[in-house]
Amino acid sequence: MFNTLAPKTDEPGRARRVYYRVVYAILAIGIVGLLAGLVTGRELLGTIIYCGGAWIGSGIAFLAPKLTDVPLQDERDTELYNRASGLTLGVLFVLGLSVIPAIYVLEAAGRIEPPPEVTGAILLASGLFLLWGVAYGIVKRR
Repeated sequence: MFNTLAPKTDEPGRARRVYYRVVYAILAIGIVGLLAGLVTGRELLGTIIYCGGAWIGSGIAFLAPKLTDVPLQDERDTELYNRASGLTLGVLFVLGLSVIPAIYVLEAAGRIEPPPEVTGAILLASGLFLLWGVAYGIVKRR
């Protein structure tokens, strides 16, 4: 009886809001748990809470759109994701293109000795672009 009072056209919008709130709340609980663990000296417990929140939130974000008939994302969301992804990769590309060669030249000249973290960051960025290229190729072929 009570469900006849609500208009049916609002259900996808309501489901979308609930979906985003649940996912973001779970991720926020994980982040707060990690920070609380760091502050209280219980790093392992905080990390476990964070990993649990990250896995559960990511799992819901990945599986919920596939398991429901209600559209949880629309064209606007897809466009926003595409623009944000392109902007992120573009900024990383420009920064990498301007900084990485300078690091190698200064290292070859004996001016600097980059720490291992710099090498790790360069490898991470390279791996990210390689992964993006593979994913792009797979999506393009489908």
